[in-house]
Amino acid sequence: MSSFKLDFIGIGAAKSGTTWLADKLREHPQIFIPELKELVYFNAYLSRMPGTKNPEFEKPLDWYHDFFKESKEGMVNGEISVEYLINENTAQSIYEYNPNVKILAILRYPPKQLYSLYLYLVQRGVLNYPSFEKAIEKRPDLFLEYHYHRHLSRFYNIFPAENIKVLLFDELKKDNQAFYKEVLDFLGVDEIYPESLNSKSNETKEPRVKWLNYMIQNTRQFITRYRMEWLLPVLRYSGILPLGMLIRDKLNVKKMTKKEPLQASTEAFLKQHYLEDIKLLEGLIDKDLSAWTN
Repeated sequence: MSSFKLDFIGIGAAKSGTTWLADKLREHPQIFIPELKELVYFNAYLSRMPGTKNPEFEKPLDWYHDFFKESKEGMVNGEISVEYLINENTAQSIYEYNPNVKILAILRYPPKQLYSLYLYLVQRGVLNYPSFEKAIEKRPDLFLEYHYHRHLSRFYNIFPAENIKVLLFDELKKDNQAFYKEVLDFLGVDEIYPESLNSKSNETKEPRVKWLNYMIQNTRQFITRYRMEWLLPVLRYSGILPLGMLIRDKLNVKKMTKKEPLQASTEAFLKQHYLEDIKLLEGLIDKDLSAWTN
């Protein structure tokens, strides 16, 4: 695979339909996407752990390409990692890897996207704040720095515009077949739709015992923050790591019985915070975003 290069890379945004898209593209006979989503190979730092280097970024290219070893000749190869959109170095890193790669992004009305991200991070044990409002206060780096225009501009500044496809979560909700067709046309593959087109993916749940997922996740983050990745094979072989992931992702979560609505005052605050960025975004991606600003 010495001459192998990916054909497309999805860059986010988080909680905007990227898992759904990856699941559907994985069923297309002409496309290969690894079973593991979020390879996060091109971002130098981890956005959820400020100042922490991403250990995957330092791994050799062979490690990254090994995820595609089961791809067949002639297939269109790609992956999706939502961290790519918001990391400052990622656009340049991807360009240096393959200046001809196609870039795919899905964007969502910021207040709803960020609230959904908050609920997901609580489920995963990344955050343990009692409310979205407290999370915004304590982690502005996660919820007040998600400026689509600023982040996407880095890609538009170095990649040809025809190699970038930006879609909206609103479009996915309105007509998922038309949305999916746009992606297939962009990737240059045949119009083949999976039987599971109408099924959902990655629905946010809630932890049964919130502190347990928080403890598991923070143990994992401690290992990464202090560059103790050498421990992972030991923990994996002993069964401790798989057990922790099983508890966090399967046993200690349940369907969200009652999703608290996003507070109107919080929505208004976030809409105003991102208003100027949204106006700039309209011109960058040539899409009507009046539904986000009215």
